[in-house]
Formats: sequence, structure tokens, C-alpha cells
Amino acid sequence: MTDSSGYRIGIDVGGTFTDVVLISNETGDVSVAKVLNRHDDRAETVVSGIERLLGEADVEPADIDWISHGTTITTNAVIERKGARTALITNKGFRDILEIGRFARPAELIYRVHEDKPTPLVPRYLRLGVSCRVDRHGDVVSELDELELAQAIAAIREEGVESVAVCFLFSFLNPSHEERVRESLSAALPDLDIVLSSEILREFREFPRTATTVFAAYVAPVLRTYISDLVGRLADSDITCPLYIFQSNGGVAQPDIVMRNPALTLLSGPAGAVVGAAQLCGQAGYRDLITMDIGGTSLDVCLIRNSVAEATTTREIDMFPVGIPMLDVHTIGAGGGSIVRIDDVGRVKVGPDSMGASPGPACYGLGGEQATLTDINLLMGLLDPTTFANGEVPLDRARAEAVVASEVAGPLGVDVNAAAIGVYAVATNQIAEAIRTVTVERGSDPRDYALVAFGGGGPLHAAAVARELGVGQIIVPRHPGLFSARGIATADFNHDYTQSVVRPIAEVSADEVNAAFTALEGQAANDLDAEDVPTDRRALAPALDLRYLGQTTEITVPLTGAVAVGFDDVVGQFHELHERLYTYGVPDEPVELVNVRLRAVGGVDKPPLRPAKGAGKAPEPIGQRPVLLPDVEGVQPVPIYRRDQLAPGARLGGPAIIEEASSTMLVLADMEVTIDRFENMIITLPPIGQSS
Repeated sequence: MTDSSGYRIGIDVGGTFTDVVLISNETGDVSVAKVLNRHDDRAETVVSGIERLLGEADVEPADIDWISHGTTITTNAVIERKGARTALITNKGFRDILEIGRFARPAELIYRVHEDKPTPLVPRYLRLGVSCRVDRHGDVVSELDELELAQAIAAIREEGVESVAVCFLFSFLNPSHEERVRESLSAALPDLDIVLSSEILREFREFPRTATTVFAAYVAPVLRTYISDLVGRLADSDITCPLYIFQSNGGVAQPDIVMRNPALTLLSGPAGAVVGAAQLCGQAGYRDLITMDIGGTSLDVCLIRNSVAEATTTREIDMFPVGIPMLDVHTIGAGGGSIVRIDDVGRVKVGPDSMGASPGPACYGLGGEQATLTDINLLMGLLDPTTFANGEVPLDRARAEAVVASEVAGPLGVDVNAAAIGVYAVATNQIAEAIRTVTVERGSDPRDYALVAFGGGGPLHAAAVARELGVGQIIVPRHPGLFSARGIATADFNHDYTQSVVRPIAEVSADEVNAAFTALEGQAANDLDAEDVPTDRRALAPALDLRYLGQTTEITVPLTGAVAVGFDDVVGQFHELHERLYTYGVPDEPVELVNVRLRAVGGVDKPPLRPAKGAGKAPEPIGQRPVLLPDVEGVQPVPIYRRDQLAPGARLGGPAIIEEASSTMLVLADMEVTIDRFENMIITLPPIGQSS
């Protein structure tokens, strides 16, 4: 655990920038750095950001006692197809499960019949079938064919495979055949990464289990190499404190534990800011939140109820399922680097593809020749070209104007100003639709929540989005452009365990379920012991996945402790949850138990969140500049404020622009800004119908 007199570091490697925060464990003081990514050497980017931050804060490497690291490296490896050369060993006759999937075209391709589904990560000639079979009760029907296994190993050696995924039918009930394959592979090819589905995802459904195991195997060598390189670079800089890896479930873990299932890091990048919002906004008294994180590549939104973020096990990458627990962050391509173009029928489209950090938006002056959302924000006057990203990247307005004129305004037949306002409106609508996806489509009213805006671009768009949705309050925390790194720095240890059962609950005994929980608790204890989590800082959250008999999806029902004699209370909760989520329940229908789940949390000491000192006197603008406001015709002079000059209690009205090192906040007319005692910026909107 951490030393109260030392410091912790949080790292978020995004698509464009790497964000690094340094937090004093004693005072809670935060220092930040934002570094443009070097895609050819991510570890060097991270270390250079840490060294810069330590120098600016006058902190010695020996004073660092904790580093939490979130990264998009594994996700990018999958999307860019730059993972390891991977093979799959499965039951004979089942090697095409990745191709067959769910016997249906993905929703995104239903009407795009000319397009094929994405190619599996493992080519067909490296998907190898071996005879063996375990039945649905976990009993061995036929033993593993050792001769066929030897032939598969020979093919793996000949093809230069780096990593192997092993997934047999019903191995989540009896993993003996998978374990035997690992023994043989390790003996023949000791340098091989080997991933077993029985250790990755102990659940039924062959397609998600196989796909998740393949994901884990595909990225394992990439992640292992990166972590090893990073640890070496840190040691060269005299930083030898423990390094923890941030996971998609919103918690950290030791690298050795993560390497047992590298898929835990897939889609983990957006989760850091959600954790930060739940913790920091919760401490400040805000518990029902919609998070809105706009970075260089994407927009990420998530719903937080009573300080608990929504979770899911049904996310996908490239239309292949990742069946591990993760925060339910909905992502669309609407980041600062998202490309703006006009489609064949004259519609403005923002994203989903992005210019990233290299070459980046045209205004970066690094070779980008396509219009992006950052170019639009610059032309509207929302960004100061000399202070963007704390001066890390000077912006070239002339380049932005040239590409927007040729790529957007010209095809639309309008001037550059009209094009910029139009693109901003389209982006506002896309962001609002993403938020409706996680609220309205799931039975929640966005007007019942506060909108938390962060990322470099979140505060630029929050006011217009809130007005579009009817949200009455916006919260912008300190250092919004590095908020994900701050959340990662203070994340707890989180581990999830599961065991499939899949039987009508009337046929399952309480003793059987409690025995399953006992086995999962033993696994949790081993992992938390390895992470030196004190017993008084451990919390276990058991749950059951239930569904009506015949359904194909289930609902997770949390438990308060061990199951008593029967399941009446649990089933009653299931009916209530089903009605809340889907507007109906069927109490007379039989209920099926699908999975036994356990989440283990190791609480981490948090730096104090202390109220800031200072009196809220009327702030003075540092100047003004001409701005194209989304709700006013023509260019308007708008006052500019520095956030570090706004003390708790300060108030100001819109329109206004509030700048800080990592982001810029746009406040529209009729909106009021106050600074609370924790230095959060609170923007209050007038009731619907009263805005000008």
C-alpha cells in the first residue's frame, strides 16, 4: 500500500496524448503533464512524461511509491491487427466458430450486404481441431487424442506461432483437457504464450468464450513486451515502485495477474475517467452522473447511478464479443481528431475515423490534410492557438481554414463560418444521441442527472449538448483534460470471478451455490494476498445471473451475502429488476440460474480531497476574442477567463470561455458558472423554455 508521505502517479495512454498526473498522498495536491504520443515508442513517451512532471514538481524518483497505468495498447493492437501470430486449438469440428459466430450478421452490417464481417484474428489454417469431449455435466466423454495434439503442436512450431488460445467445449466445468494441452505445448515450445478459456472466461456460450480467449492470446505478447520495456525504462530513471495495470472493470491489478488474462485491458482506456468521476464527484456530493469524455480520437459516455458506474459483459471489438466484466462505456468516433467530411448525398459526417496524433488535425501543422473537429473549434474561436494542450502543440489557423474551405465549405456551397457552425451542430447532435443511448434507451431520463464533462474536448461541447438534452447542470472538474489519469491513479484493486451453472433455479440447492461462492472466494483471496491488500480493506460482492427459462440474455442480481435455504428473495429481486429494465415482469414463469459471480475489491488509500481556500470575489476576464457561438448569428466578442483565477464561490454568467492548461470550457448565454469548495466548475442551465 502507499506511504502517506509519498506520491502516486496515474498514467493514461490515449490515442493522441499520454496524460500523467502526480498526486501527493499527504495533501492531495495534483500536478499534471500532457505529452504528444510517440507511436514508435510508447514506453519512452510515458517515461518522458513522468520525468518532466517530477522535474516541474521538484519530486525525487524515490518518493514515488505507486504507479497505476491505463493503456490503449492492447485495444489498438486488435484494431490495427498488430498483435501476435496466434493459433487456436479447439474441439475437432469446431474450428470455424469464429467465422460462424451467432448465425446472424452483426447489426452494423444488416443492410450493408456488400460488406463482409471483419476477419477473425486467427486465420483458418491456424485454427486446429483436436479430438476430445466433455459433456454438459463436466464428465469426460472421450479423452484427448495425443497423436492429433502432437500434430497440432508440430504445425504451430512450423508456422512460427507466438501465442496459442485453447478453448474446448464445457471446459469451464472440467478444464482437464485444456490443462493437458498447455502441459504439452509448454514442454515442446517453452517460449510460447498459452491462454486457456477455462482461466479466461468460465462461462457457457462458445462464441464469446472462444473470441475472448483469442483476444487474450493475440495481445499477450504485445502487453508482456510493453510492460517489461516500461519497467526497465522506469528502473533506468531510478523509479522502482510497484507498477499496477488498470483494467476495463475500473480497477487495477498486478501485472502478473493481468497477464493471466490480458483481455482485461481491452477497452480499459475510457474506464479511468468514469472511476474518477464516481470518486471525486461523489466526494463532492454529486452521485447521479452522465460522464462525457472527449479526447483526441473518440467520445466516451457512461451512466453513474448513486456513485456506481453501469457495468456490462457484452461489449464487442471489431464485431467480436469480449465477454469479461467492464464498465459500460459507450464509444463513438467524435473526438478532436475525428475527420469531418461530406458524404455522397451531401450530409456532414464527423468521424468515426480519426487523424490521431500523427499527422493529427491540419492545424497541428504536422502534415494532416483533412478537416477535423479540432480545426472546427479553432475556426470558431473556441481555442487559443498559442495555449492549446498547455502550449505543447501550437495551432495554425490558416491551415485549418484552408482544409475546412476545401473539404467542407466548398462541397456545401457555404462560407467557412457557416461550415464551422454546421459541423459543430452535427457533432452536438451525435454526442447527444450517444448519451441518449445510455439513458433514454435504457429507461433513464438524462434530465435526472448532472453532466460531467472532461477530456480535452468535453468542456468545449458540454454546454450545447446539455441544452440539447435538457440537462440542468454541468460539472467540470479540475484538470479535465487529464481526468482519466487522475481516476486511474486512485483506483482500487478489482477482480471478477465467475462460474456457469445453467440450470432451472428450482433444481439448484443453496449449498451448491454457496460452494461455488466459496471456491471463487478462494481465488479472490489468492489474488488479493499477492497484492498485499490487508484483510480489513477487502470487500466481496456476490451476485447471480438469472433469466426466464427460454430467454437468451440474463440479469445480474446482487446478493448481500450467502444464499439462505432457498432463492425466493433473489428471484423476487430478479422480477423487479426485469420490470424496471424492460417494463414487464412475469412472476409465474420459471427462472433459470446462469452464472455465479463474485467481485473482489481491495480498497486503496485515497489522497485527501480537501476544500480549497479562498473567497469568491467577482472574477475579471483576462481579455476577449471573437467567437462563433452555436446559438448566436455572426461573430461575437466573448470574455476569456483563466480557471486558476476563479476561487471557490466565484460566479460569472455566459457567454464566456474559461481556459486552463488541459482544456477549455464554453459557457453559453443564460448559463451561470459557480466554483464549488472542491474547485469543481458548476454550470447551471435555465429551465427548459427559458433560455434565450
